[in-house]
Amino acid sequence: MIRRFLLALMTVFALGGAAQAQYVMDIGNLINALRLADFSGDLDNLDQAQTVYVTRLTQIAGVRNGNRVLDQTLAMREGQLRHLRAIIRQNKAAMKALAIHNEVLEDVVFLTTTNDGTAMLYVDNR
Repeated sequence: MIRRFLLALMTVFALGGAAQAQYVMDIGNLINALRLADFSGDLDNLDQAQTVYVTRLTQIAGVRNGNRVLDQTLAMREGQLRHLRAIIRQNKAAMKALAIHNEVLEDVVFLTTTNDGTAMLYVDNR
């Protein structure tokens, strides 16, 4: 009985901590999102973002296995990525986050946002 209570308590704490930060995609989900990406909603939310996180592609799951497909997808979406970067360039919080993490705007390949004022920039540092 005590074990079940402790397990339930640990689950509650684990879920509570996960809600405070954005979900980071694995390489398969990132590739799919890039293929279908419509950044308009995220770009609107970026204006209200108070906190901007930076995630490097080398830190996400499966990147070693997906390099070739990721490169092909990025090449196909270069026009949309130029537009994405032009909008990000105008956002002070996003540019500050990139500077703090010693990353450059030209390496940003994806953006996610939430309605609670957070954003996540995915940076290709491979």
